[in-house]
Amino acid sequence: MRHLRRWMRGATIARAHSTDRRILRPGSPAAFGRTLSGRRVISIDRRGKWLRIELDGEVLLFSHLGMTGEWIASDRKEPAQRSERARLDLRGRGRHAESVRYLDARRFGRLVVTHEEIPEWEELGPDPLDRHVTPSSLAESVGRSRRPIKVVLMDQTILAGVGNILATEALWRARIDPRSRSDALSRTEMGAILRGLRTVIRREIKELAAGDDPRFQIYGRAGEPCPRCKTTIRRIVLGGRSTTFCEGCQVRAEIAKRD
Repeated sequence: MRHLRRWMRGATIARAHSTDRRILRPGSPAAFGRTLSGRRVISIDRRGKWLRIELDGEVLLFSHLGMTGEWIASDRKEPAQRSERARLDLRGRGRHAESVRYLDARRFGRLVVTHEEIPEWEELGPDPLDRHVTPSSLAESVGRSRRPIKVVLMDQTILAGVGNILATEALWRARIDPRSRSDALSRTEMGAILRGLRTVIRREIKELAAGDDPRFQIYGRAGEPCPRCKTTIRRIVLGGRSTTFCEGCQVRAEIAKRD
């Protein structure tokens, strides 16, 4: 998102174009171009895989990245890429990009143009990278549940964008068993989980930006030795999702604690 802010904030959308009705649902290509063209970009925010782009004239563009969605910068004269679904050509002073393109090979993402907030955005919890998320605030929201901590972390009303892989990797880094009761975890342990989430997210962003496939420490490695303690990694099902963890170095919390 930092790149998108640098590319777009303060710029004016000279031309908006898309012909992909599936990505634009329930809107239309004509409305996409007509509503966005001529608008100045005021701010860009993120919650998980949702982006909220605020424009002047009380116009909002919401972008959900789905499984394969991404925004890239491009020269205005560059032809459309194979998986390009939309483009925003920009003008303005500063270090803005000439054009930003939305790519989405599998077309599971969405672009929603509206004049008001959408439920999908308002129902989301904060992004794990949000500086307002602290060990104390996370402990307060998570501690209301007796469900396993991995299940709660994947609740999008608690934290936006935390999926199966991210929760699995973060809990391993925090040395916490995914079956631990959420109300049994201390603020110190929640701090370790938050650090784990942020470490995994930032590493994945860096790897994707470099064109590399993300590398996982424990996800999908059932039956292999734990990279940290060499205990064999187990696979179980929690909340209907496959979960890998290490019984040797991930501690299970059961009884409520106090710091």
